[in-house]
Amino acid sequence: MTSEAVRLERVEPELALVTLNRPERLNAIDDAFVAGLHDALSELEQDGDLRAVVLTGAGRGFCAGADLKATPALATRRPDALYAGQQRLAELSVRLHELPVPVIAAVNGPAAGGGFALAAACDLRVAAPAAHFSAANVRIGISGGEMGLSWLLPQALGRARAAELLLTGRRLPAVEALAWGFVSRVADDAVAEAFGLARQIAGNPPFGVRLTKEMLRSTATAATLREAVLLENRTQVLAALTGDIDAAMQDFRAGGLDGRTD
Repeated sequence: MTSEAVRLERVEPELALVTLNRPERLNAIDDAFVAGLHDALSELEQDGDLRAVVLTGAGRGFCAGADLKATPALATRRPDALYAGQQRLAELSVRLHELPVPVIAAVNGPAAGGGFALAAACDLRVAAPAAHFSAANVRIGISGGEMGLSWLLPQALGRARAAELLLTGRRLPAVEALAWGFVSRVADDAVAEAFGLARQIAGNPPFGVRLTKEMLRSTATAATLREAVLLENRTQVLAALTGDIDAAMQDFRAGGLDGRTD
């Protein structure tokens, strides 16, 4: 699928690349962007052969947040229309977060506001050295917590660091994001690095990967260790019944896995 604002490509048989494609505006969010990304997510959700997705931006930016030049004066809009638009925008983060397969953000440049939220909604993040993140909305008089950031950032960084970023709106450079654990890697070619991770994921049995992603999402809000373990126990039994583990154990016994754990 290709639209002007968002491109979806099947780069390899089991891997897809989604490119935010408004480079002249640092891939800022407008109506076409929202519609295009919703369409891409709908296609990905229906793809039974898919194993992993890489999300990146065209040009020198990942996503600069809302395109303020394309946004009408918010104070003049009806509250119900404004709320409906905000719901449709925020649903992008939810759908990314709940996509059945892992999504890796290849953050090639600035990720601000809604762009920060889209990166945070992904399962893994790889950043280029020039990338940086900011919850910039607080600096223009609206809440820094939009599109799930007030939930996603504390999950990823802890409450204190999330509060610092959301309340100050300051930039989080790639190197600091790595030190804080928000990104797992910094690489000159973030897309290539992200696809390296995607291939490792795609090499694992798909149902186990899907259940692992679901567990990471579900246990994040478990009240106790016991609740998390109960969920894990049920998931392990369900996964064992697929038969994937039998084939993997046969490969292991035959030396196909070479006794490796990496």
